[in-house]
Amino acid sequence: MKQTKKNQEMKVYGRHACQTLFQKRADDIIRAYVTQDGVFEFKGIVRHCVDKKLAYHVVTLEELEAITKSTHHEGVALIVKTRKAPELKEMLGGAGRKLILALEEVENPHNLGAIMRTAAHFGVSGILYEAKVPVALSASAMRTAEGGAEIVPALHLDKWAPVFEEAKKLGYEFFATSSHQGESLFKTKFPEKAIVFLGAEREGLSAPMLKRMSKLLSIPGSGEVESLNVSNATASLLTEWYRQGI
Repeated sequence: MKQTKKNQEMKVYGRHACQTLFQKRADDIIRAYVTQDGVFEFKGIVRHCVDKKLAYHVVTLEELEAITKSTHHEGVALIVKTRKAPELKEMLGGAGRKLILALEEVENPHNLGAIMRTAAHFGVSGILYEAKVPVALSASAMRTAEGGAEIVPALHLDKWAPVFEEAKKLGYEFFATSSHQGESLFKTKFPEKAIVFLGAEREGLSAPMLKRMSKLLSIPGSGEVESLNVSNATASLLTEWYRQGI
């Protein structure tokens, strides 16, 4: 994608999203907006702007809602440099126990944000996702991630073939959830390197993708509902994966 000023910058809002970004990459901050009540809470960000001669603005709640186009700004918003996405080889490479999440057409920013938050909690190495737009960079996804977007790298894809090719070379196995078939999650032993695939809310993972899996997994439950929300399914999978590594 050709870089323009628009896609070189991104908007971030929400207490934990902004504070984590400040901790991880303060030098990427371009300008800040805080409410009068937020001046003290976000004094570290304000002081950084003063020290670096960056613009910061004390605004009303209504002004911040207009800037963020959200009522969930929690008193702060930042305009920052867009974080450079990792290369596929970089994300898949490296030694040690690794799990990568791969999301097919999971385009709801709140679901993706919740997944990024859960992935950060359990130490996931990265997220690969196919979507019409790079939704992981949206302000709503980053706020929902509560700082997780700064911890777990997410790579936006337009095709999956390079993922399977590179991952096979590196010894990854491929897993996906299924509502109607598959081995129980709690009877599955995750390998040293795994990629777990999840699909869109209604459709789930597509048939061509399911055929490429090493193993299908089911998440045991009462059977009273069809399936779990994709972010809740992710939390169940990662809880078990993390438990096995303890």
